[in-house]
Amino acid sequence: MPSTSRAGPAPKSRVSRGPGVASRLLNTELSAHPRTNPIAALSTLLKLLSSLSSRIGRCQYKLTPAEHALSLHLVSIIDPYVYQGAKALSAVASAQVKPTFAGIVFQPTEILDSIMAYLDSKRDLLNVALCCKHLHDVVFPRHFEYRVIRCKVSSISVWNHLLVNHSLARNVRRLEIVDERSSVAVTPRAATTTIATKGLIVPRGIVHRDTDLESTDDELSMHKKQEKRLASALLCMSGLKEIKWSCTHSPISIEHVWPSLVMRASTLDSLEIADNLVFTPQSVGRESEEGTSGSDGEGDSRTVLPMSSLTSAIFRSTRHTYGASKTPELSRISGILEKCPKLKNLTISFNRQRSSQSSVLPLVDDVLNDSRWLCLTSLTLIGVRCTSSPALSQFLSEHQLLESLHLELSGIRAESLDMRPDCLPRLREIRASKEFVTAILDCQSAVPRPVEVLKGPKLSGVHAVAHGKHADEAFLHTVRRCAATMSRVELGGWHDMDDIRKLATALPGLTYLDVGRRLGSLGAREASQVVTNLEEWLDVLEKLGELRALHGVKMFYEISSINLPANAHSTSISTSTSTPSAIPSTANSVDLTVAAKIQSQMSLMDRSRIKKNDWTASMLVWRCPKLRRVDHWEDGTSKVVMLTRVPAGNGDDSKVRWEVRRVKA
Repeated sequence: MPSTSRAGPAPKSRVSRGPGVASRLLNTELSAHPRTNPIAALSTLLKLLSSLSSRIGRCQYKLTPAEHALSLHLVSIIDPYVYQGAKALSAVASAQVKPTFAGIVFQPTEILDSIMAYLDSKRDLLNVALCCKHLHDVVFPRHFEYRVIRCKVSSISVWNHLLVNHSLARNVRRLEIVDERSSVAVTPRAATTTIATKGLIVPRGIVHRDTDLESTDDELSMHKKQEKRLASALLCMSGLKEIKWSCTHSPISIEHVWPSLVMRASTLDSLEIADNLVFTPQSVGRESEEGTSGSDGEGDSRTVLPMSSLTSAIFRSTRHTYGASKTPELSRISGILEKCPKLKNLTISFNRQRSSQSSVLPLVDDVLNDSRWLCLTSLTLIGVRCTSSPALSQFLSEHQLLESLHLELSGIRAESLDMRPDCLPRLREIRASKEFVTAILDCQSAVPRPVEVLKGPKLSGVHAVAHGKHADEAFLHTVRRCAATMSRVELGGWHDMDDIRKLATALPGLTYLDVGRRLGSLGAREASQVVTNLEEWLDVLEKLGELRALHGVKMFYEISSINLPANAHSTSISTSTSTPSAIPSTANSVDLTVAAKIQSQMSLMDRSRIKKNDWTASMLVWRCPKLRRVDHWEDGTSKVVMLTRVPAGNGDDSKVRWEVRRVKA
């Protein structure tokens, strides 16, 4: 027994010298393995790697320094000969032709991963992934599932995941922070290829995962932890191009994450902030940040790093009172815009609180006086106050590239605007009151402005008089100059048929007309009723020979859903354009037997309504040959009733089929 115990340690000592035995079996001298013999190099490398699993103890799966140097040398010998290299060399040796390469698919994976980083659109990534399985494995999930992330500030597991995986955080291009109170569901990434839904969009596997980071008993420390993780994750998103902040009910505001956000200023293209705190005075934010750790040097970060690549900036307030100031200002927004020399789209929208007065609206004069953007093409100012008409006139006159203009200002009269001649030569869309539209379009221009869309004006009615003439005369005279290019008009309201008749006379080439809601004492009463003056509407629509769509006029009676089959989502009305007579209507995809049975069970009122709807549809087909859609919103519901005109499908162009459908918004 003693001899057995003494002989025990001897084999262990011999096994521990295993690497030395492997080194003696394989010559570790680099000069002994020439680069011209890749087959021998491959055989030697296989022997070296297969010997790792037979070792015992600490030496298992470990290489000595000499063996590590030998393995690198052998790999460098084999690498030029693998696949394409061997194929190219064999082709040159046998046929003496120039080697051909198969393309991007056969590039190394790390090269393909770097190439995919240049594709920002998820649609482009999906098209690449559909080419072959190899490219699919590169795109999914590293790129496709990380291009767009939409979650809450409290999603600390998402921030920790991005913080740990820096290579995945670099693939994020759009980040959306939603409100904590929003009841949104998680969108499964495997079931959707777009971001049309409003649910949470996060990579798979990290939504419901439990983590120790989320467990805390102190609510204040929990918010600090969320803020810290979010700020750290933002620093890792080196490829971030768009950010949307809609967190309006949390102790974490955009001010707390701003130092980390400006670190991405060089790559950020779009910034959208929906937060009441962005409209607060700057002094209030500084006082609240004095006692907050992790926010030191915020002012320096904001002034040092310019957003040289930012092209779109959107700032909105919310109707919630959380974070709202009694004296709102645009000083914070002005400080951000000063660092955006390439801005193309600017939107500032302030929603007035219920308890606010017009005197406490934020003043936009500083933004108009101090800011100039040579590339600005779209400007939207809603719910702000302007007291200097020269500042607004000069701002609009100096931005010659403006194509879209939306103004809802207070504190200034449109008649006081003094626009320079030939200003806004590229204006295509304008949304403002009747007075502002008249003042802007009435400016002299050597070349007619290509205005195509007009939104927002309210017509005054036949009896409205201003300065001894009709209130709408100047407006109609101004828009008549743009009749050659104007194709879409969306009114804010109208009073009587004379308003619509004058508008049709001034703009006969309209293709889309939205009459809005009817104003005055008759508006509320007749809004829910079918029009009784159909002949007047037909006369007006007949003047609009190019009209394709009409919105806001209720021309059809509603049929009880009890009389329709369960699988019928629309009511089809077939009619002919050659005669004003209508063919009896039937439900879509229902045979004649079922249709006859349903019609026999209808009440007399529904039968009369169907007959009236058929007659109305036939008259529209007869009098308005190019009209394709008539729709209106039902009051008190989230549905729109529309009448669409589609080809009959039988090859006869003289016949069409009208479908009355009720679609949820």
